[in-house]
Amino acid sequence: MSVRLFNTLTKRVEPFEPMTPGEVRMFVCGPTVYDFSHIGHAKTYTHFDFVARYLKKRGYRVTYAQNITDVDDKIIKRAAELGVAPRELSARFEARYLEDMAALRNTSVDTYERAHDHIEDIVAQVQALIDRGHAYRLDDGWYFDLSTFPSYGKLSGRTHVEAEDSVARIDEHAGKRNPGDFALWKARKPGEPYWDTPLGPGRPGWHIEDTAITEAVFGPQYDLHGGAVDLIFPHHEAEIAQQEAASGKVPLVRHWMHAGLLRVDGAKMAKSAGNFLTIRQALELADFRTLRYAFLSRHYRSSMEFNDVTLAHARAARRRVENFARLADPRHTESPAALELVARTRERFFEHLDDDLDTPAAVTVLFEWVRERNRTGEPPGPAALDFLREVDGLFDAFDLEVSHDDAYVEAELARRRELRAAREFAEADKIRDALRERGITIEDTADGTRWWYHNG
Repeated sequence: MSVRLFNTLTKRVEPFEPMTPGEVRMFVCGPTVYDFSHIGHAKTYTHFDFVARYLKKRGYRVTYAQNITDVDDKIIKRAAELGVAPRELSARFEARYLEDMAALRNTSVDTYERAHDHIEDIVAQVQALIDRGHAYRLDDGWYFDLSTFPSYGKLSGRTHVEAEDSVARIDEHAGKRNPGDFALWKARKPGEPYWDTPLGPGRPGWHIEDTAITEAVFGPQYDLHGGAVDLIFPHHEAEIAQQEAASGKVPLVRHWMHAGLLRVDGAKMAKSAGNFLTIRQALELADFRTLRYAFLSRHYRSSMEFNDVTLAHARAARRRVENFARLADPRHTESPAALELVARTRERFFEHLDDDLDTPAAVTVLFEWVRERNRTGEPPGPAALDFLREVDGLFDAFDLEVSHDDAYVEAELARRRELRAAREFAEADKIRDALRERGITIEDTADGTRWWYHNG
């Protein structure tokens, strides 16, 4: 079965077919680096890390590029508030963003491209739009003329800004030819960074940064563009208009993917609402594996609620897999039935991932298998371990190795056995209680003492 993905452009799940067979050029809109990144960013970029990992797993050669918006109105405004240079501010928060991605194990990006380093490419693309009759000049810069691009709106199905377009960065000017026209190049203003160019002294608009970067890295067309769903309009519509108008080549992108948004305690995350949470704050609440599982156990196109219950469920689910893996014996020769079960489970697992990366269905298959293997009582062996490691190569959400904690628990259980043999039951019970406080449940059976991490 080939990989099938939902394409926002066509509004259907369809076979993923890159322009060059076996090679994927993938771009995802990166952050505007004026503050710490938040958990909404964590969800989006973890999902696209998974996309890149899965396409590689399926044999594609993937080149994954992400931009860094380090020239922008938001950066200039925040820098002025803090009394620092915009470049200093953006460099500081770019470094923090990269640290956050490393902490989340989002490791698939091959190249981060800063807008600051692509000014010549941006100027060249604006000039191409001017030469082709798609841009006009006002007193505050150059604008894209939407009336020259009839297919504007083909990605989102609309052409007008609505109230929920919170990241629209709409450029207002009474002289605009059309309400939706957007800035390509912003004329120099006192106290703001600028470049002397044939377009006049100034700096790039927001939308043009991405298409100039992707044209420099991939050319005028490429395979896959991703981002959060709130970027579809107007940002991604503007990207299509700019690149297709500048190059005359259609489509800019063969396949568009968009991740659902994240809500905190039932509401859209916002500093004004008091529910804003940075990635660093989230990592104080839960380790990276729990966060990755929480994100990836939801379908990438679905919205997600983030709260204590979400984290507790993710932690408990992780531990079910880890407890099962801890029972594995690489020396065990698995029965034919166990081998057949793991083969069938693996096939179903990847069938669901091939179908628009249906991670919820895939993890359901995983847990059904764990439950069935636990029911049979046969310990997992090499085939089971290989499958679990294959799964974790994609999710990076399970600790499958014997840890220091495991050795500590085994030592404590050995001491407890000695105490019980000496009929020092009160002291033995203290060990049981201490382990419970560490999140560990123990059970005495005819075959010995079993233990596992319980929820919490």
